[in-house]
Amino acid sequence: MSPDGSDSTRSEPLLKRLVRTLRGFPSREYSFNILIGLVIGVIGGYGAVGFRLAIQAVGLAGYGIADPAFDYLVSLPWYWRFAIPVAGGLIVGPIVTFLAAEVKGHGVPEVMGAVAVRGGIIRWPVALAKVVASAVTIGSGGSAGREGPIVQIGSGAASVLGQLFKVSARKMKTFVGCGAAAGIAATFNAPVAGMLFSLEVILGNFAVSNISPIIVASVTATAISRMMLGNQPAFAVPEYTLSSPIELVHYAVLGFAAAFVAVAFTKTLATSERLFDGWKFPNWLKPAVGGMIIGALGAFGLPHVYGVGYEIIETALLGGFPLGLMFALIAAKIIATSATLGSGGSGGILAPSLFLGSVTGGVIWYGAKFVTPELVAATPGPYALVGMAAVVAAATRAPLQAILILFELTGGYEVILPLMLSSILATIFGNRLMTDSIYTVKLTAKGIKLGQVGEVDVLKGIQVREVMRPEFIAVPDNMRLRPLLDRISESAEHSTVFVVDRDERLVGHVSFHELRQILFDVEALEPVLVAADIAELTPASVTPKETLDVVMRMFAERNLDELPVVDPSEPRRIIGSIHRDDVAIAYSDEIIKRDLAGSLTSSIHAAHKLQQSHLAPGYSMAEIELPVAFAGRDLRTLDLRNTEGIEVLVVRRRHPEHPGTVESVIPSADLVLRHGDVLLISGPQEIVQRLANA
Repeated sequence: MSPDGSDSTRSEPLLKRLVRTLRGFPSREYSFNILIGLVIGVIGGYGAVGFRLAIQAVGLAGYGIADPAFDYLVSLPWYWRFAIPVAGGLIVGPIVTFLAAEVKGHGVPEVMGAVAVRGGIIRWPVALAKVVASAVTIGSGGSAGREGPIVQIGSGAASVLGQLFKVSARKMKTFVGCGAAAGIAATFNAPVAGMLFSLEVILGNFAVSNISPIIVASVTATAISRMMLGNQPAFAVPEYTLSSPIELVHYAVLGFAAAFVAVAFTKTLATSERLFDGWKFPNWLKPAVGGMIIGALGAFGLPHVYGVGYEIIETALLGGFPLGLMFALIAAKIIATSATLGSGGSGGILAPSLFLGSVTGGVIWYGAKFVTPELVAATPGPYALVGMAAVVAAATRAPLQAILILFELTGGYEVILPLMLSSILATIFGNRLMTDSIYTVKLTAKGIKLGQVGEVDVLKGIQVREVMRPEFIAVPDNMRLRPLLDRISESAEHSTVFVVDRDERLVGHVSFHELRQILFDVEALEPVLVAADIAELTPASVTPKETLDVVMRMFAERNLDELPVVDPSEPRRIIGSIHRDDVAIAYSDEIIKRDLAGSLTSSIHAAHKLQQSHLAPGYSMAEIELPVAFAGRDLRTLDLRNTEGIEVLVVRRRHPEHPGTVESVIPSADLVLRHGDVLLISGPQEIVQRLANA
């Protein structure tokens, strides 16, 4: 009761009361997880339904019909087929440029990156912007699928819910996985595939603690989708019986062909994204350029590539395309989807992968029919169906998810043997052709490497311009030895002097390594030597846009602590310097930020967990838990540079007055190491590994 006698909880906002009630939910963590899985499933289910309605609304506004069929599109004037995708790009461009850059592209890599790097934290505007941008992209004819946006929308809503409850990083990742599972399950009417997509692709592990809430979310979303949209399979299963085990050879060939198509799709999409990102053109206009490419394909004979493409997939399953057109559709769909998503449009890649797979399967059917007509099905339907799973498996490197999506999409068991064979072969061969999947290629470019535990190469995610100093010491190449030594001794901040010519262009550097060769004979050499005589005349340099993994590799190879930063347009003009200590601090600070973004779990890595960045061959930098034998000793006594051949770059430890925070300490000779410290060290790889396990 409040002081005036009224019930204060009545004036409390409903949402806050709900949060407070759920936090005190009596059945503890397991029941809380199940309940949250249910809530996220409801959000994902209705989100999928609402997203479909949004796409239909855009289609109605642009084409005059909610779901424009192929025959309807063909009947429209060519200029109308050209104009609508361009108009869609003009609407999407400002959204992805000024509101939420995360919504551009197919969305799933952003969710995977949020799980790996930010502990599942996704900004709440992302989900709202994704709905609008993706609905406009797909509804106006952009070549993309519904599943990527739904994954990002569901995961974004789940992340917001986790932030509201202030859950741990581990639980936040589970919440995001629930959102992804709900989105896939509701989109494809496939609850098992939704669960596997979340575990296999988004979270990257099958921990039992993740499974229960993800299953609940997936089932709930599917139930809502079936209630609102019906319970029919997305595609009709063609009649099929395996005529002979020999026919499996054709499906093995299909697996290899699917891998080629998937890798071509992945590389074309990655190239398109890279070209559009590097193009000096207003970002908010780039999606309109993508729309022009789509419009040109549609206006001049291939409107097959518009939108999600389920109608074309259905036709391929029924054998309605001649061989020449199917070859054209493979190329056109790859170009259309790459233009749509690479330019900044928003949508998924699963539906385009299904499209490509169905047509690829049809092509292989024609070949099989020519070679062994007596062993091949009467229609290309089974091959198209198996091709769909194979291309998805090769593109995503998630064969279980691909097999189950197709199994649940069709509701049939007849093709399970060739389905499994082609999908596994496509995955294996696709991995030989290209290491990254269509989801991870964008993350790898940002320095995020996902393994079983979500390893992150931090250095590849930081550019030189973020760390460089504008100050540096440069001396003319004709400076005499004595003034050179005086100049070096004047500054404790710089360990290297850069030597320049009369045009102030870099010609070399002088570090302690060069100086120590003449220090014992300065008096005799002073009259005859100048800076250019002492300097290393093949200097290493970096540009502001290079990443810190390149810098650390140069430090390791050259045994330097400072490098010049040069102007990219004038490679020998120095604009600043970068120091080994600054790189180490940037590394440590980024780790702390990522730990804190991962919420309230320990900011210090668990004992003996090695987070390693490989530099020069046989040399690495890593963050390790302090070996027990080092505790209580100072760095001067340990003398690790001489005894172990390593350098301690940064010491991370808990703040003595604020145990919940972590501070980075630049090591000095008198620094006494404590139990629980984490050392950032560099040195020979085998020694780093041994100390990590000490």
